[in-house]
Parts: sequence; structure tokens; C-alpha cells
Amino acid sequence: MYGGAFLIPLIIMCLAFWHLKLTPFGHRNLLFSDMGAQYVPILEYLRTTILHGQFHLFSLSLGTGSGIVPLLTYYVLSPFNLLIFLFPATHITTALSWIIILKVSTIGLTMAIFLRHAFLRTGWSLLLFSTAFSLCGFVAMYFYDMMWLDALIWLPLVALGLHRIINQHHFGLYTVSLTFTILSNYYMGYMTCLFSVLYFIYLTVEHQPTPTPFRTVIRIHWPAIRQFIIGSLLAGGMTMVVLIPTAKGMLLTGKSNVFYQNYLPTPLFGPEVLAQFGPGGTTYASHLYHTPTIFMGTLLFLLLIVYFVSPRILAVEKKRSMWLLIAMGLSLWVTLLNTAWHMFQQPAGFPFRNAYFFTFLAITTAYRAWQTHPAQTMNDPQKFLALVWGAGLLTVGFLSAHVFPKLYFKADPSLNNTLYLHSQPDFHLLWIALGLLLLNTMLLFISEWRPIRIGAMGLLLAAELGGNYLVANRNIEFGSQTAFTTYYQRDRALLDQVAASKSKENLHRVEFLHAQISRAYVGAYNHYNDPLLYNYPGVSSYSSTLVEQARVFQHDLGYFSPNVRRISPQGYTHLTDTLLGVKYRLNAYKQQQITPLSAYAGLGFAVPAKLANVQLDDQQALTNQVKILDALGAKPNTLADAKILNVHTQRATAADQRHIPAGAKHASTDKHPRYLQTVTLRVGATGLLHAYSPRNNIIYSSLEVNGKKARPLTNADGYRYVIDLGQHSRGTVLKVSYVTDRPNDGYHNQFMTLDQALYKALAKRLRQQTLSFKSDSGVSWLSGTVRGTAQRDLLYVSIPDTPGWSATVNGRPVKIKSVMHAQSLIPVVKNYKGMIGVPLQRGNNHVVLKYRTPGLRLGAVISLACFAVFLLLWFSGEWMRPLSSKHAAKK
Repeated sequence: MYGGAFLIPLIIMCLAFWHLKLTPFGHRNLLFSDMGAQYVPILEYLRTTILHGQFHLFSLSLGTGSGIVPLLTYYVLSPFNLLIFLFPATHITTALSWIIILKVSTIGLTMAIFLRHAFLRTGWSLLLFSTAFSLCGFVAMYFYDMMWLDALIWLPLVALGLHRIINQHHFGLYTVSLTFTILSNYYMGYMTCLFSVLYFIYLTVEHQPTPTPFRTVIRIHWPAIRQFIIGSLLAGGMTMVVLIPTAKGMLLTGKSNVFYQNYLPTPLFGPEVLAQFGPGGTTYASHLYHTPTIFMGTLLFLLLIVYFVSPRILAVEKKRSMWLLIAMGLSLWVTLLNTAWHMFQQPAGFPFRNAYFFTFLAITTAYRAWQTHPAQTMNDPQKFLALVWGAGLLTVGFLSAHVFPKLYFKADPSLNNTLYLHSQPDFHLLWIALGLLLLNTMLLFISEWRPIRIGAMGLLLAAELGGNYLVANRNIEFGSQTAFTTYYQRDRALLDQVAASKSKENLHRVEFLHAQISRAYVGAYNHYNDPLLYNYPGVSSYSSTLVEQARVFQHDLGYFSPNVRRISPQGYTHLTDTLLGVKYRLNAYKQQQITPLSAYAGLGFAVPAKLANVQLDDQQALTNQVKILDALGAKPNTLADAKILNVHTQRATAADQRHIPAGAKHASTDKHPRYLQTVTLRVGATGLLHAYSPRNNIIYSSLEVNGKKARPLTNADGYRYVIDLGQHSRGTVLKVSYVTDRPNDGYHNQFMTLDQALYKALAKRLRQQTLSFKSDSGVSWLSGTVRGTAQRDLLYVSIPDTPGWSATVNGRPVKIKSVMHAQSLIPVVKNYKGMIGVPLQRGNNHVVLKYRTPGLRLGAVISLACFAVFLLLWFSGEWMRPLSSKHAAKK
């Protein structure tokens, strides 16, 4: 039976992957969404660094540098990820396909174990319910966020552990399964903790045949309550080795910001959610915002209704189950509760990540209804009533899906309501759902030919689950495995030419602006995590663990950052190349693919102390760079203004907007007009001309210089960043044109040129006092020498000044001083530290920088202590006690 619980989802998933032509069954792969942008690069980075002995708890491949523990605990601690070590880098995508298939199959296995032992029933019919959970709507919609699947694997075992606490007063299984849930993914582990409290309360009340006063319930179940508290505390304690350092790391991210709208008791959806009980309710096109994915098959939906109609189930049991489902449903429906379940932060895309808990409870309730043998115990009117209720709820759901979302959008045309409006299922799916409901009703209530009936139900359910999975995958732009293999090797060879992935004396960063790996992606690919994919120190990153202080610092310098999870390599100047220690700029599509940068002065160099006092202002990137140049001792007008000769504005035509991406393109109307603004300017110095729009009025994709396209490599429309307008000589007159919907703001746009000769001289002076690393320097332990002078008595190191770093100079501890401060105005007004600064003495200085993950040691001590206590209590309470009872019985 357990083999079937594992093999049936395995077969369905393999058939689905074969149908979709996904590796290892076809030429396509999972290079899309978070799978392509995050999981593939992160897991490949883990595989490469471990196999090559370069793994550290700090990484220069995460933006400008970050501790890696939060990334590990959020994305990669699943034991299934060990499979990546069996595959080469070019087939990491194949490894991920197998990981997903095996995880989904294991969900079926653990669900079968739960149903078998929690309800003390066996039989092949159990496979209907285990398979339904393994391929429920949550899995079909979110399988590519594979870190969440581990929570579904462990959830049935956590629930079974709670049953054992109630029935046997043994907390071992509960504690172990909850511990592994948290270790696999602390985010989903937090949700499981909330669910455990809710489900444990239900189990304590369920065991009372009649309504019982609260105090009496507490007294009767006090031994179990004590076991639950002890087991929960031990599980939390044993995971402190990841929870404490992760908490400290996540507090450094932009996701720690609080918005009051997320804490209001407002509804998140209406009766349209009932349509999700039918197949095909959600597709990938609506993955950013949609209704909770609670699909579990129409057979189980029917059985859920049967539970509340069946005469074999007591009214008090129905009431308790109803309140449990309502409580879990409220956690989805009410904004305040939903925010609390999501660790007090509303998800940025992929909503209702706790929907699978409702599905688990619904399937469990359906299984209880199945055990009453409804074909024999329900009369015809009751059977008909169940069918009518099912058909009525589905009809209400589909009708509401085409009414209520329109009302929400009309009341508030926000982005989420726009996405929600377009995420609703097609109405014709109602007829398919009703047909499946009728067919399952006929099979469920036929008492003859039981084996054939269960077999027919199984085939119908498998087809329904598989079909729903395929529908959920509709519109996904899968990548090409052939292209991934080819272009990964080409990009890797190019990076090897600049020793990008080797820790050596000349530690340096690389900006790979346009790698060929993008050809393996059918959808948009913005190269954020290329430094992880190829294991080289870069300046870009995309993850939920991105350090906000580092992101804001780069954004204030002019780098493109669309949100708190992303920072791009686009937006550079020669000054930022110096500040971030960028030695090479690569572009696989240019004739000269590798460009050595004369602005490179090392990963660290001596600077005047007044640089530490520079305050960077948000939305003032070029002005900030003028401040920095002044503090570094650059000559006046090193960053020179271009003289604006004329600004001409006219109504934009369709031809003017031809280069704007279709998704952002709007024709000029009287209500929302667009204009073509042409700026005639005279270049103030010889060098790279840069443009910046403090008021964000330039649609970059329409940008032209002297009639030639100057659009960026990345679609940055709607965001501020410094754009490169090319190399020009002093005195050259240019015409820069762009489309805008706010022409008056265009008069505040900045055009400035970094004087090439003056800046080269400055960079040369900075290189004279560079930090020379010793050969044994790594990533989390940097040792080198630098010369200090009266004019430059502060070592600037191109690593964010985040907790965990300590410094010594000539063997004596010194306090790290933050060099520059950054500011953000959006989403909240806040000031942040800049880069690491180390005070220097005159003459040669031996500087050592060490990184220790904050909270890791404390967490490890607590975890070891709790593990020892757990072993002691388990040995004395769950092993010795039954053994003693057995010997006493023999006597």
C-alpha cells in the first residue's frame, strides 16, 4: 500500500513531465519564474562551492556581499537537494526535475502513513486520498517553488505525531517531524507551528463525546497538553541553529518593513473561491495573485459534503470539524490573519501559501466520510442532497468568479485587483466540474462491484489530478535544455579567462552584463543571479534574503533595483566600478567580450576620512556621485554637467512609441497623453555621458540619441537608474529624445559626463594605496597590507558594513567605521550604513577582516542542549516506560 502511495504520484508526474517534454523526458527544462531565476543559480552555486572546497558562510556572489545562512535556510536545506551532487552543472535542471517528482511522490507516501495510523484503517481506497493530497491544487500551482514541498511531506507526520500525543502521550514523532519541517524551510515551518496549535486544540476537543467545559477538557488532557508544550519547545530549541542566524539575517532585508494595510480585518476574496473546488481553477498566468488553490478532486469535494450530510456522523462531530475548517478558512480570507500566517508579511506574488493546510483538513474530513460507507448508510434523499449541495456550491463559485472580481476592480483598480480579475477560471469549466461531480456521485453511491468501483474512481481521480496539473502549467514558458547545456559552457569559458571564480590575491568583481545563458530562457531573463550560477563575485542579486542596506547603497549610486528582492548590474559608471571593485566588464554579444576596467583600484584602498561622512540621498544618484568624488579629492568638474540648449515637447505618435514593450505601451489619449521630449545639450567633458531622472519621467525603452536607439539591456521603464548614453567628446551637441507622460518633470532630468582623463588620474592615485591581499585570503577571512598616510587614513573595503565583521590592524582590534550612509524613501524612509571602513595608521598596516555569522554559535549551543534533553526524555519516557510496562505485565 505504501509503495502504491509513492508510485502513483510518481507515475502521474512522470507522465505529465513527458507530456510537457520536460527533462529528463524531453528537450525542455524548468528555466522559468523562481525556478530559473533563483533555484537553478542557488543550487548550482552550492554544488560548485562544496565540490571545489570554496564554500563559506559569506558570499561575494550575493550582491556586493552577504551572509549565506538565510539563503540556505530559505531555499536549499531540503535533504532531497543532495541529488544535485549526482549531476554536472549543465544538467542541474534535470536534477531539479527529479527532486520535484520525488518530493511529490513522497507527499503521497507520508499522507498514506498518516491516514493508515491516525484512523487505524487500511485498504487500497486509502490511495485515493494520499494521491489527492500529493497532487492537490497547491502542488499543481506552486511545484516550481520546490522549497515549499517539504512542508507538505512533513505535515502528515506532524499531524500523526499530534494524534500520538493525544492517544499515547508520546511526543517523539511530533517533535522530530516538526524539527525537520523547520529545518527544511523555516518559513513553512512557522506556518506548521500555527497549524499544530490549531489542530491540537481540535484533537483535544474531538475526544469528548459531548460538549465539555473548557476547564474539564484541560484537566482531562493535561498530560497530553504537557507533552505538546514540551515537544513544541524542544522542536523550536533544536532548530535554533538555523532560526537565530536566519532571524538576524532576515532583519537586514527590506521585507522587514511594515505596512498597516496588511493588518486590517478586510476580506481577500469572496464566494468565487468555491470555483477552486473544480479542476482548472488556476493557471501559471495568474501565479502572482489569484484565489486560494484548494483543489483536491471532485470526488473528495463530494465526500467533504457527504461528511456534513451523513447520518452516521454525530452532530457534535460535524460542528467541531466545521469550526476547524472555518478557522483555517479565516486564515486565508481575513487580511490580518493571512498576514500573521505569512510571518507578518504579505507575499509579493504567490499568495495564500498556507492553502495546503485547508486542503489537508478537507481531505482528512473527506476520508472520515468515506469510512462511514455512504453508499450503504445514506438514503436516496441524502445522496441527492449531497449532489445538489456540491453542484450548487460549484455553480455559485463560477458565477461569482465572473461578477465579484469585477466589483473589486471597480472599487479599487489596484495591481492585485487587476491580476485577480484576470485570474478567474473560464466559465465552461463549470460544465466539466459538474460532469465530474455527477460521475463521482454515481460511482460513490453504487454499493456493488466494490473493487471495480474503487478502481474506476482511482482512474478518474488520477486523470482529474493530472489534467489539473497540466492546466496549471498552461502558459509557462519552459526553457531549452539543449541551449542551457551549450551556453552555460560558453559563458563558463569566458569567465574562466578572467579567473572570476577563484579566490586569490587579486580578489575582484566582474560585471557580466549580457551572458549567453539568456538564450536558454524562453521568457524574460535579467541575469540577477548570474554571479551565483557561475560562482563569481558580482554586484547583482535576486532573492528574498537580499540585504536591504547593500541594495539601497547601490540604488543610491544609480543601479537599477525594481524592488527589495532585486539589484541589477545595470546603472554603472566608472566611479561605481571603483567603489565596488569591478575589474572586468563582460558582454558575450560584443566583439570585445572582455573589457578590463582602468577604474579598478582593488577591493579595498585607502581614502580620506571625510568619505565616511558622505550621506547619499535617495533619487539623487548623480548628485551623490559628485559628493563622493569631492570627498575622494577629485578635481572640480570631474563629473561635469552637460549644458541644456533646448527642450522641445510634442504629442507622442505611434511611431515614437514603437520601441516601448507591449505590456507597458499605451496610446496617447486625451485622458492619458504621452509626449515626445527632445533635449538638445552640449557635452561638458570628454568621457561617458550619463542620464538620470530624479522624478522618474523617462520611458527608457523609447530613448534615442541623435535618432539612434539607446534603450537599456534590461527593461527598466518606470524605475530610476543611471543610463549610459555613450562616449562623447567635450563640446559635442547631442539630441536626446524620449517618451514621457510627465513632460514638466523632464526639466529636472540630469545629464552629466565623467571626465575620462581626470577620473583615470584619480583612479591611479587610489591604486597606489590599494589593499594587497595575502595568498591565503578567502571570502570570510581577508588578510592584506595597505599603506596609510595623513591624507588617506581610512581603508575603504567594498563589502557592506553588516553585522558579523570584525577587524584588526597590526594585530590590534579596531572598530569598523561605516564609509558613507545610504537613504531610502521608498517603501519607507530610512537611513542605512554603507561599506566597511577600517581606521589606518601612517605607514604599512596589516589588516585582517573576519566574518562570523551572527547568532550561529548561540543557536548551535541551544540546539545541542535541546537535542540532549530530547534524547533523555525520549529514552526515559518513550522507550524505557513501555519496556518497564512490558516487564511488569510478565510478572
